[in-house]
Amino acid sequence: MKYSVMLAAVGVFAAGAAVAQQPIRIGVLYPLTGGGAVYGVPAMAGHQLAVEELNAKGGILGRKIESIERDDKLNPASASSTMKELITKDKVDIVLGGLASSVGLAMSEVSKQEKVVYISTIPKSIQITTDKLHKYVFRTSANTDQEGDTMAMLAGKNKLSKICHLELDYAYGNDLEVGILKALPKYAPDAKIVLTLKPKLGATDFNPFIPQVMAAGCDGVLSGLWGPHFVSWVKQAAPLGFFNKIKWISGGEIGSHEIAGELKGEYPDNVISNAYELWYHGNDPSHAAFQARLAKKLNTQETPQWAALGYIGVMYAAAAMEKAKSTDPDKVAEALEGLSIGTPVGKLTIDAKTHQANIGQFWGPMVKKPDRAYRIMEPAEYIQPK
Repeated sequence: MKYSVMLAAVGVFAAGAAVAQQPIRIGVLYPLTGGGAVYGVPAMAGHQLAVEELNAKGGILGRKIESIERDDKLNPASASSTMKELITKDKVDIVLGGLASSVGLAMSEVSKQEKVVYISTIPKSIQITTDKLHKYVFRTSANTDQEGDTMAMLAGKNKLSKICHLELDYAYGNDLEVGILKALPKYAPDAKIVLTLKPKLGATDFNPFIPQVMAAGCDGVLSGLWGPHFVSWVKQAAPLGFFNKIKWISGGEIGSHEIAGELKGEYPDNVISNAYELWYHGNDPSHAAFQARLAKKLNTQETPQWAALGYIGVMYAAAAMEKAKSTDPDKVAEALEGLSIGTPVGKLTIDAKTHQANIGQFWGPMVKKPDRAYRIMEPAEYIQPK
C-alpha cells in the first residue's frame, strides 16, 4: 500500500515538473501581408525582441517563451478563426496583437468566448474597453476617445473654422469621428464640419474624394487615414496642390518613420500627426537603450515605431504572469488590473476598471530637414492621458 502511494506521489511530482518545464506559449496576430504589413511587420519585430530578451533572462516563471505567430490578414473573420486555432490547437496561454479595430473587436470576442486573456496592443476602438469590455480583454494602445480629444485640441490651437472630416468606414474611423465630435465644442466651439467622407478600409483610389474636399472650402482636414491609405491619398492629391492651403491633422500614426521613410520627399507640407515612439526622440531614460537594441536587431538606425507596441504587449504579459505566479487566465486577468510597468515610453498603468493603459503619443508637425531624406516631427510633444 505504502509503495503504491509512493509511486502515485512520484507520478504527480513528475507530471508537475514536466508542466513546469513546458514553454509558456504566447499567441500573436499582426497583418504580415498586404497593406497592413507596413505596421504589422514592425509590431511583430518588437514582439520578437521582447521574447528574445525575456528568454535570455530565463523566460517567464522560469519557463522559456514560445511565440506562436500568425498573420491576421487585416480581416476580422480570418483573425477570429486563427485565434481560435491558437487557443484550441496550439494551446497558447495568452494572445496579443491585432491592428485594425475591426480585427481587435473580433479577437476580443474570441477571448471572451474561450476565457483566454487578450491584450489589444494596437486596435483603438473605444468599444473594446467600454461597450464590449469583459474580464479577459486589456488594451495597451491609445483609444479613439483619447486620440479624438487631442485632434480636436489641435484643431482649436490651429484656429480651424471649416473642417472636412475624412475617416475610413469601419470601427476605428467611426469611433474616432465620435471622439472628435465630442471634443470639438470644448476646444473649437466655433468650428463647423462642412464635409464628412468615409472611404472603405483598404481603399486605394481616392480620386472620387479629393475634388470634393478641395471644393468644400475647408481650411483643415481631421482624418484617421493611416498607413497605405494616407500614402495613396498623398500620391493622388499632392500633384493637385491639395496640401498647399489645407492643414491636415491626423491620427493613424502617419508621423511615424514607417510613413515618413516610405514617402521621403513626397511627404507633404501642412501635416500634423502622431506617433507612439520616435527613434530620434525619447521621453524616458530607457528609450535610448531600447532603440539601440531594436536598431541592432533590424540592422537600421532609423527604426519603426510600431515595434514599441509589440514590445510593450509582451512585457505586460510577462509582468502579469510573474505577478500572478501563474498562467491561469483568471489569475493573469486579475494581475493585469491596475498593473504598472516601465516601458520605452515611460511608466504605464492599466486602469483596473476600464482595462485601458494610460499610454501617450507624440504629436507635432512633420518638417523638412536639410540633412535628411525624410521628414521628422518637430517639435514633438508627448501627450499622455491622466
